[in-house]
Amino acid sequence: MAIVAGALALALTACGGTGSSKAAMVKACSDAGEDKAMCTCLADGLEKNLDAKTFSTVAKAMSKGEEDGQKMIENLPAEEQGKIMGAMMTVGMSCAMGGG
Repeated sequence: MAIVAGALALALTACGGTGSSKAAMVKACSDAGEDKAMCTCLADGLEKNLDAKTFSTVAKAMSKGEEDGQKMIENLPAEEQGKIMGAMMTVGMSCAMGGG
């Protein structure tokens, strides 16, 4: 569960489409000390479980750092927050169990 919470707290540099955001997400996650395979799993899973617009929003929020990123997510409509948190939980658990 710490990995799921930590993923939202990563300081990411989101630029361009989901491919660029995903690469930045993996790098930032790895730079934060997480295993690269876990980081790749998380980024791949979020990309698959969220539509492109929501994935981009998450990447942008992460690029703001923990406090500002959390505020950005909290300002989203409840439905979108639910999608994001659901995906984070599902993907985090799957990756933690060795899935992808």
